[in-house]
Amino acid sequence: MMFSLFQWNDKMNLENLKKKLQPQLHKFEIEGETLYIHRPMSMDIAKCVDRDSTLIVCVKDENNDPIFSTEDIEGRINLSILDSSHLDTIYIAIMNLYKTSDVVDEIEKK
Repeated sequence: MMFSLFQWNDKMNLENLKKKLQPQLHKFEIEGETLYIHRPMSMDIAKCVDRDSTLIVCVKDENNDPIFSTEDIEGRINLSILDSSHLDTIYIAIMNLYKTSDVVDEIEKK
């Protein structure tokens, strides 16, 4: 009986840990609009081979849905029609997320 209770508690801790270890969305404002950026998930790192692919993977709306694409898709913005300096600004902000500390970073330091 005690063993099953331990397993239940262990599973709850795993769910809590999973939530803490997932990339967190960070508000990012550009030209008066709010985007949400995050570091890529481990399964998406291989997709982030350049600026545009990183933007597609790591920029979301308030519902956590991607907002960019490399083609005309309804509900998304085609990156090819945007000013490259704005795209660079967003990309740099994503890269800077690796420099900022968050809860997971603080846990690792202890």
